[in-house]
Amino acid sequence: MKKYSIILLAALSMGSFTACDDVLDVEPTTAIEAEGAVIDFTTLNRSALGTYSIMQSDNYYGFRYLLYQDVYADNLAHTGTFTTDREVSARRINASNLQLSSTWATMYSAINRANIVIRDADRLTNITDEQRNQIKGEMLFIRGLVHFDLVKVFGDIPYITTPTTTIEEIQVLGKTPVSQVYDNVIADLQQAESLLGTTARRDPRRASGLAAAALQARVQLQRGNNAQAEAKADQVIESDAFALVNNFGDLYTNEGISNVESIFELDFTLNDANSLGTASDPTSAGQKFYLRADAYAALEASAENGDERFEATTRIQSSRRRLLKYEDIANNADNVIIIRLAEMYLIRAEARARQGAAALPAAPQVISDINEIRERVNLDPLLVLTNAQALTEILEQRRLEFIGEGLRFTDLKRYNLTCEVLGFCDEEAFRNLWPIPLQQIEVNPNLAPQNPGY
Repeated sequence: MKKYSIILLAALSMGSFTACDDVLDVEPTTAIEAEGAVIDFTTLNRSALGTYSIMQSDNYYGFRYLLYQDVYADNLAHTGTFTTDREVSARRINASNLQLSSTWATMYSAINRANIVIRDADRLTNITDEQRNQIKGEMLFIRGLVHFDLVKVFGDIPYITTPTTTIEEIQVLGKTPVSQVYDNVIADLQQAESLLGTTARRDPRRASGLAAAALQARVQLQRGNNAQAEAKADQVIESDAFALVNNFGDLYTNEGISNVESIFELDFTLNDANSLGTASDPTSAGQKFYLRADAYAALEASAENGDERFEATTRIQSSRRRLLKYEDIANNADNVIIIRLAEMYLIRAEARARQGAAALPAAPQVISDINEIRERVNLDPLLVLTNAQALTEILEQRRLEFIGEGLRFTDLKRYNLTCEVLGFCDEEAFRNLWPIPLQQIEVNPNLAPQNPGY
């Protein structure tokens, strides 16, 4: 990992777009100039692929941001020498943590690229409305996703909807309150859904209208809008565009359109790799991230009841509890699934259970949705649950189902369990948010004040 600050100025780096050229059949070289080179749909599409490419960065879904959601919680732990990683694993992040600054800059660079592509799509006159809608819808989805990924860990953040092209523009970007960030995310995703349509399944390596609907379900659930979350999850499930794979392990070997459960994923190849495979391989060099003892024990205990997720998720190797979901150590080319159908079943169940009284029996649909997840992995179905019991079961199933997929920290926050599980009680409650990177505040004083406690 580079041990220097990458400030928000990185978001201005628009000299080239590196495309995921295995998604579409384009030339291997896809560098284009920032201004004046987007002249038709081909060059516009390459610009859009560049936005996906930056999301693949090791600072974001290609490694650290993704794993940090489990490392900062109770699923994964870091072993190695990097102070930046140790701080996250110990849940004692300093505002000067350079990795957080790099991650912040990378995420805002993705947002800026999306905004530039949206601008270019609007100004081109030689493309069809269908082409314009496709590109704009995809970029609005990414813009909503990245802002959501920022707000759920940093709190108030700038919500940016226009291209940033000068240092002066960066230095005046003020923070948007959390509630308004959520409103803006939902608005972007609703527009994306409208532009992309939801009539058919698309290759999950590109954003789709159903991906926008699924992400709305996740965002609304986290925000506490349970009726809306249930409705969007139901929409995705009842579209019949996706299906749970029969063998849980196939989720991480089938990629792209062949993975019928994947709603949205990022595509990695030998020439466009991530760092996830080697990150949990004890035989290779570098910083390591292994399952915490409690997470391993939870999987092992469930396996005693038949749960097939244990063998597909972890094993002991060189006395380490290795994460197996990203096991390609030769090429580091495992795709990263960001949204899949199993989450929609558990969102629909949780959202409906939260709308009922805790002591009352859970609705049949809640129990049915839970059993969809249980029975897929060879666990016996549950027959009777109260709403409170259903919520407990859903949280457990989410943990066993999504270890290493970046959902655990926000799950614990939504369940108000960060005090009990992570120790974020009383004077430590401020750790429910990460600090705004100090290096970013130095560049843009309008990011002050710092999040409380840091």
